[in-house]
Amino acid sequence: VTFNGFAMESGLPTDTILKRAMNAAEKYNDLVDNYTAEVYMRTYVETIKKNFLYKYTHHIPKFVLHDPGNDEAVIETFSDIRFDYPNGYVQDIRQVTGTLTGRKDIEMIPFELLNINIYGETTNDESFFMPIRFSTSKYYRYTLYQTFEEKDKTYYNIHFTPIYENTKLLKGSFIVEKGTWRVIFFRGEGVDIFSDFSFEMTMGDEWITNYLPVRFTIYQTASYLGNILSSRHLAEITYKKIGLRQLLEPVRSLNISDIYKVRLDSVPVRSDSLFWNEIRPFPLQAREEDVLTRLMRQQAEKEAGRKYGG
Repeated sequence: VTFNGFAMESGLPTDTILKRAMNAAEKYNDLVDNYTAEVYMRTYVETIKKNFLYKYTHHIPKFVLHDPGNDEAVIETFSDIRFDYPNGYVQDIRQVTGTLTGRKDIEMIPFELLNINIYGETTNDESFFMPIRFSTSKYYRYTLYQTFEEKDKTYYNIHFTPIYENTKLLKGSFIVEKGTWRVIFFRGEGVDIFSDFSFEMTMGDEWITNYLPVRFTIYQTASYLGNILSSRHLAEITYKKIGLRQLLEPVRSLNISDIYKVRLDSVPVRSDSLFWNEIRPFPLQAREEDVLTRLMRQQAEKEAGRKYGG
């Protein structure tokens, strides 16, 4: 495998940095046996451009998340998630609030991206080939973009691009910590049939979460028939219990039918603002506040209409 560039500051050639990171990835891929966690996720949806065909969008099942009656929408969810090695994920959605709370809307949120293992050869549903493994490195070109130090540690910022265009290949970057050769940050971009998307993953800074993601940012833009919609999804994962593997030999699973489940038997809508203010790990942005203020005003008007309108 040949890589491009040199780390002039450290004296390490880029291919050495990458080989050490990929050797470490093979170990880190099989490090965690199981975990349970709580996940807060907030979705902001905006209609950027629309024409007369926009009003028919909601008739297409599982096409694009949008609010037929407004140009902006906000959804907040609170979930429990459980992982069991090698690729079993079950996410139970416990609470939902916002301007879109229907089952079909919740199912359009990209929860499946929360289970991406950056150390794997592929994503768990095999949608993408990940770039930090020897077996998939033949599909990518790598460049050392930056070497920097922070708190007496050295980090390498590696950019990667696909050798050829393919929907299973990503482009983006990742930051590797010298010594442990673990990834502390990963960014990937992909292209779907009607949409572009990107995601950013920040790994934990405590020993037990050093090899697990704690924050996600996911961007999606859908373009179709002259309409353009965008969405941003922010997520934070709080781990409750983490079990590490004892076996050295990785277990191979060929059954991918039940890799990831999102369980939503009924829509557990909870509009209690005190509850969401307490669990919300990052504050609402100004436009999100405007959307939720509009929702509360509409709910108050509806309640007043029922109360005084007979």
